[in-house]
Amino acid sequence: MFSHLSNLKKASLFFGLVMALDLALVFFLHRAAPQAEIVVLLHMLTPLLAALIMLFVVTRDGLRGNGRFPLGLARSGRQAWGIALLLPLPILAVSYGLAWLSGAAAFVAPAESGWLPDLLINLVINLLIITLFVVSEEVGFRGYLLPRLRPLGDTKAVLLAGFLHGVWHLPLILLTPFYLAEGNPWLTIPLFLLLLTAAGVIYGTLRLATGSLWPATILHAAFNLFLGLFTSFTVMGSPLAIYLVGESGVLTLAATAVAAFWMVRRWPAINEPGLAGFADKSEAVTPVNPLSTGMK
Repeated sequence: MFSHLSNLKKASLFFGLVMALDLALVFFLHRAAPQAEIVVLLHMLTPLLAALIMLFVVTRDGLRGNGRFPLGLARSGRQAWGIALLLPLPILAVSYGLAWLSGAAAFVAPAESGWLPDLLINLVINLLIITLFVVSEEVGFRGYLLPRLRPLGDTKAVLLAGFLHGVWHLPLILLTPFYLAEGNPWLTIPLFLLLLTAAGVIYGTLRLATGSLWPATILHAAFNLFLGLFTSFTVMGSPLAIYLVGESGVLTLAATAVAAFWMVRRWPAINEPGLAGFADKSEAVTPVNPLSTGMK
């Protein structure tokens, strides 16, 4: 339909489409089937649907078979799976640990005996389940959108993709009681958008450095999983605690921002061959091993 659009125009059309789909879904489905799980899960599928519509209906890039629309699914990126799985732990341990030490929240361990083996089994099962849904978000925002934002430069691209990922949540936040419902929205929403932007830098850097969508997907799923775990071990002792930890927490934001800065310095986003077609034409395309300056 539109075969000669620039990458930035494709990115703009994608974001307009995913927001329209999300608004329609949240507005109508919330009234037809108010179960939180149904609305939230279908909401998570809209980026995948928007990417497929762009590829096979709007631009038809997906029908040309010329490799100009890499979504990052073909490469495993397995060299980054370890850090993707474990990085959320220090981020959340620091943020929640500081909240526990401040007295605004308290750590509460499970009381029943033999809880640790059950916890580990549930973590593995839940990680697999969460990954199945999170990959839809990542296909849209880091698979389709991020490469088409690269003419802006990699730093701006990962920041903008992360911010737009946060904005995509706003219909669910503002039009339903199912997400980020606690606290003053004038505080929680800006903090949430900043957190998603900082997290998006980490996801995006892994995506560009490895040429694979899977490390970003695993990290995203692990962050959601461990966030739920730390929340389950925490009792809020003060109304202010909601602004310290969780998805609207200053401490979570600060720890994530530090990790994002470390990630950018340690895992530089490069113009690797699989994404070269989306880079600024003025940039030199140099195949580099993304692990040569990173973690072993």
